[in-house]
Amino acid sequence: MWLLVIITLHIAKAQTGTASGSVKDGKGNPLHFVFVGDEQYKEAVYSDSSGNFTIMVHPDSKLQFELAGYKDTTVSIGKNQDLQVVLRSFGNSTSNNSLNTKSTLSGSADIQHSNDVDLLRLPGHEKGKVRGNRYLFDNFVHGFIISSTDVLLHDPAYTFDYDKLSGALLLTKDKNSVEEISFDHTKSFILYDNKDNRFVFEKVPAIDNAHYVQVLASGKRYKIYKLIKTKFVKADYVNSGLIAHGTDYDEYIDGADYYVLDLQSGHPQKLLLKKKSIKENFAEEADKVNKFLSDNSGNMDDTYLSKLGDYMNQ
Repeated sequence: MWLLVIITLHIAKAQTGTASGSVKDGKGNPLHFVFVGDEQYKEAVYSDSSGNFTIMVHPDSKLQFELAGYKDTTVSIGKNQDLQVVLRSFGNSTSNNSLNTKSTLSGSADIQHSNDVDLLRLPGHEKGKVRGNRYLFDNFVHGFIISSTDVLLHDPAYTFDYDKLSGALLLTKDKNSVEEISFDHTKSFILYDNKDNRFVFEKVPAIDNAHYVQVLASGKRYKIYKLIKTKFVKADYVNSGLIAHGTDYDEYIDGADYYVLDLQSGHPQKLLLKKKSIKENFAEEADKVNKFLSDNSGNMDDTYLSKLGDYMNQ
């Protein structure tokens, strides 16, 4: 019985692969930010500025292609892993995408919208002299959510931002009304900036029970997390006539803590941006981590840790 289960799991794993392709309109123009999702296996990506995409798939995957203003399209993978997809627009008809797409976000039972957000707190609406940004992005960006019940939630009409200070995921449909997604009903989310960079966040209570953590690397053995720690510092300028000191502006200052999760032990350990700490966290694979450290110099930053995680997961 157990042998059968193990064999079945290995076969299923072997069948997992990637599919790539492009999305264009009826005139052959590439389409940017097309949602490409596999709701069954909880995989999703967005097409880049050239209309290209790559996504993890299974032989029975069915990919949904969605973009506001265009008719939704479903493509079955089968053995086809090179997909050239054409989306048809609604033209000049009165129809619109919100009437023809199945929104799994708005009104979902898995996601509860909580507090309304003051628009003056949003990017581009700060009053007075403020440096830095309490939000991850300057503008709302595309993204999707995995709910606490493992449902892939998305809607091409919605965009998002992340409040680094409070830990809230914000969403808006028209930027006139902004809501905060319930932390308790969200497992993870993925956001894309306007340069097609992908930002993955997960809820990890063992690290922080009020903020999401960014996933810098993920694989079969390790995950490397970044907990963004942003603080607000008020202006403290003082001029006594003889001595002036302090700053005359409020400021959001970013910091971060890093963690390594060994998927075998199941508990995240704090990771300092020092070789000694890296060696301690990967002590069970000393030769491998020592080789990485000897082959890779430069600043120990997010990019360095992402590369480290990818290497240790090979």
